[in-house]
Amino acid sequence: MTIDLASSDLVHLFVQEFRLCRVQPGECVLLFTDPAFPHPNYPPAAFAAAKVLGAAPYLLTVSSENQLVGPLCRQAWRDADLVVGMSTVPRGIGSWMYTETSDQALAGGTRILMVQEPLGALRRMTPDPTVIAVTRAGAERMEQASEMRVVSEAGSDFTLSKAGRPAHAQWGVADQPGRWDHWPSGLVACAPLEHSANGVYVIAPGDVLLGHRRHASSRIELTLRDGMVTEITGGTDAQLLEDHLRAAGDEGAYRLAHAGWGTDHRADWSAIGMDSESLSGSVMVSLGRNLFDAPAPFSGLAGANSSESHYDICCRRASLWLDGVLVVDRGQLLSL
Repeated sequence: MTIDLASSDLVHLFVQEFRLCRVQPGECVLLFTDPAFPHPNYPPAAFAAAKVLGAAPYLLTVSSENQLVGPLCRQAWRDADLVVGMSTVPRGIGSWMYTETSDQALAGGTRILMVQEPLGALRRMTPDPTVIAVTRAGAERMEQASEMRVVSEAGSDFTLSKAGRPAHAQWGVADQPGRWDHWPSGLVACAPLEHSANGVYVIAPGDVLLGHRRHASSRIELTLRDGMVTEITGGTDAQLLEDHLRAAGDEGAYRLAHAGWGTDHRADWSAIGMDSESLSGSVMVSLGRNLFDAPAPFSGLAGANSSESHYDICCRRASLWLDGVLVVDRGQLLSL
């Protein structure tokens, strides 16, 4: 199938999504991408969808090595009403969402939507009222919490403090000034206080090493002390993880970035990506960079880690407590 035909097939999906994001006639919609983006049919479809809604779309394509530090790029993001990020630059740090360019645009009221998952995921996890309600309820509980504990039959048992840190939630819609979201997704998370995580985190075979885009084939045990991974033990997967963190060249790569749980009952564990982070009852614990601020409610992490690495890990069959209240019971999300 040609890109033109594939793009045409997608236009109605983007029209539906942009309506949820409250795209209005005359608004500036900036489509941001790079030549290495794996879904080249998305920007044309998004461009057409913005025109259908009477908005003014613009396409900004940067090189695949771009670091989002140039004044032209920053000004374009700040001037847009909605930025649709269809790119993974800068590589390694978890993409553009952890850059000053993104934070500055959000601070000025720009709405930002990440779109980079395969078509199957976009269709499977289109924003859903039930998922939004479950996610919002979880975010409200997370906002008030001070401590999180994660335990699993595989051997995990650690705690972290988030006192004073905001709750972050994703349900796939960027509809308020200063809101960041990711279509598709459903999750609740927070950034811990930098020196607060202590205990043991175990990744079991079948869990997702999202940083390597694969399911773990062997057990990995991470020792957490004062917010840092101080020891990594296990087989091949443990060695791959340690190699990745060491390659960042900074100790922040070993520090806990954020933690939380998935809220979408439609997610597919076999589809590695946002499905892994969003599966209802999955527990995600990430390492590395977490500079990400946004003024809208339940948007942003307010972290302080500027590492050159960001590595997501998603586990099933774990349990999670907030201030002693059970939220996820061995992989099952409880009603809040």
